[in-house]
Amino acid sequence: MSNQSNEHVKAWYPGHVQKAKRQIRENLKKIDIVVIVLDARAPVATTSFEMKIFKDKQRVFLLNKTDLADSEYNKKWACEIAKLYPTLLVNKDTNRKELLTFLKSIPTKYANPRIAVVGVPNVGKSTIINKILGRHKAKTGAQPGITRGVQWVNVEGFTVLDSPGILFSEIFSKDIAAKLLLIGSLPIENVDDEIFDYAFKIYASAAGVQKDIVQFLEEYGRSRGLLKKGGQVDYEKAKTLFFKEVSEGKHGRLTYDTEFEKFWEVLKNG
Repeated sequence: MSNQSNEHVKAWYPGHVQKAKRQIRENLKKIDIVVIVLDARAPVATTSFEMKIFKDKQRVFLLNKTDLADSEYNKKWACEIAKLYPTLLVNKDTNRKELLTFLKSIPTKYANPRIAVVGVPNVGKSTIINKILGRHKAKTGAQPGITRGVQWVNVEGFTVLDSPGILFSEIFSKDIAAKLLLIGSLPIENVDDEIFDYAFKIYASAAGVQKDIVQFLEEYGRSRGLLKKGGQVDYEKAKTLFFKEVSEGKHGRLTYDTEFEKFWEVLKNG
């Protein structure tokens, strides 16, 4: 991972991200197990945050949005990560029972472990927390050392932090930025044309598309009726809509991270 800020990604660090990061740090001593949610399409890019803050914590991984990723790579990634960490493949159809069974199966020294669900933006943390909690929304009450406004909820043998931990590195490589763009974790307005071009090449390679981004968006824009006066394609509208659709999985089940060694490198150095 690069040690220099990527000049192609404009500064963005919204207040809610800062607040969530602060909550994680302030509650870190109270957390026993960290459930790290990754996007199955980009397990390396979505692990590229300040992992070192969890170096002394028990970690487990949820590979989410598997219904948008290549099914064979889903299996490969699950097997790879499971070599060292409990890992579960998850998507929108995963039910509460499956999640609870997985969490209860985690070997731990704690009788009633405290669990925090964390990950970069748009990997589905809130949905997973809501599934875990189900209708069991009873607060555990005020406890010393707990940040005001953050609540813990008892759920069948463990306690869950009812607030998603939003993590995001301020340091980017072009590769990570492009993949985060492709999965919708990086706002379109925060990147420049070089990242769009790089992201499109990654998409095209995974999808088997032979065209360059200009030719592709020209045809895509016309097919969607995204035209300016005079009949020219509105390139910006076409680009925005296309990358939004890609992030939503509307252009095929694609996996952008396929090099397992990079995942372990990020965990070691992150």
